Amino acid sequence: METKTLKYFGAAAAIALMAGCSAPTVNLATGEPIKVDIAMRLDVYSHNKEAAAKGAPASPTSDTETRRRNRMADIQNFKNSRLIGEGRDGLLSIQVDSPGEPGDYVRKTVAAENEDRMTLMKAAAEKGEKSLAAVQTEQGALWQKRSFEGELIEITNPDGTFSWAPKSGR
Repeated sequence: METKTLKYFGAAAAIALMAGCSAPTVNLATGEPIKVDIAMRLDVYSHNKEAAAKGAPASPTSDTETRRRNRMADIQNFKNSRLIGEGRDGLLSIQVDSPGEPGDYVRKTVAAENEDRMTLMKAAAEKGEKSLAAVQTEQGALWQKRSFEGELIEITNPDGTFSWAPKSGR
């Protein structure tokens, strides 16, 4: 029992000694506030020297592209509903002409999209020094390739005529 009492006495003595001690005080405050002096310079460079020299914006078709992005969901809905299809000339074609206000909306939206596509294709023809017909053929093939399976596309028949058919998965 003496050993057990000695252990308890040693533990009690250690606790009593520690209770009387306090941790050292650490002062984290500074005598004066810290001052930070930052000097900054911002240089903006234009890497398009022709546009910078003319004072023109870097992308003259940005409004056209913005309008196209804003109507993208409607165009896809019309394609999914088989109301319109992708022509071989890079333009959309109305396949089902609905009467009334819904039909007017489809016609108005497709006309605006085709106008913007023509603007972009004319700019590409001038920039690439190609004919507009060549650019339209390239864009038509590109848009048909991007179409989803089942969307209407204008295809070339073996006899050289054209017809509309759902895009197959091939």
